[in-house]
Amino acid sequence: MKKTVGIIGGMGPQATIDLFQKIVTNTVSNSDNEHIHVLIDNNTDIPDRTKAILENSDLPLKYLSDSAKKLESIGADFLAVPCNTAHFFYDRLSKQVNIPILNMIEETAKYLKSRNETKLVLLATTGTIKTQIYQNIFNKYGLEIIIPDTDFQNEIMSAIYDFVKKGKAYPRANKFKRYLDTLLQNNVDNIILGCTELPILFKNNQLEYKLVDPTLVLAKKIIIEAGYKLIN
Repeated sequence: MKKTVGIIGGMGPQATIDLFQKIVTNTVSNSDNEHIHVLIDNNTDIPDRTKAILENSDLPLKYLSDSAKKLESIGADFLAVPCNTAHFFYDRLSKQVNIPILNMIEETAKYLKSRNETKLVLLATTGTIKTQIYQNIFNKYGLEIIIPDTDFQNEIMSAIYDFVKKGKAYPRANKFKRYLDTLLQNNVDNIILGCTELPILFKNNQLEYKLVDPTLVLAKKIIIEAGYKLIN
């Protein structure tokens, strides 16, 4: 049975487009009619998740809930959220609807565990890092996470908020690379792009590393959950 997916988007719009693109390009199809029915609420009114978390505010939950309920009401069979930091609200958000919500972070943990990659660098927003939403799930799978130092974390936040989210070219790719190369001296198995803007940053700046992209992991899970076949 084929299913319809609802995407709670807008966090940010480019990350939403990135997920949709990855769903389309990884689905086996010979015509328009053989693609997945995707409902997208590009809800740009959702308050910034990192800011809310650092201020101990639950305000994003109301907006996430509104989107989830809207998508359920118009026919979504299950939901996906292409924002890592928003997964801080995952458990409470799941209680707001009667359909499943895929957990991008847990799916990423399962993927890495299946590949026996257990020592990971996590690049993410400060909200994601401070709430330990990756660490809490990854610990269940015996996965170790290494996080950037303060200087590198500040640079990651600048890259995300000052450039990718504003649609601007990032001018400090070499500096970013130096930070990352230093972190990789810990003999890690993989790098997690734990913010949905980061795949865009890496692609636009030709940062060639071994990476796991949770957005791609989520896209492939959506395809399977919707009853379609993966291209590979």
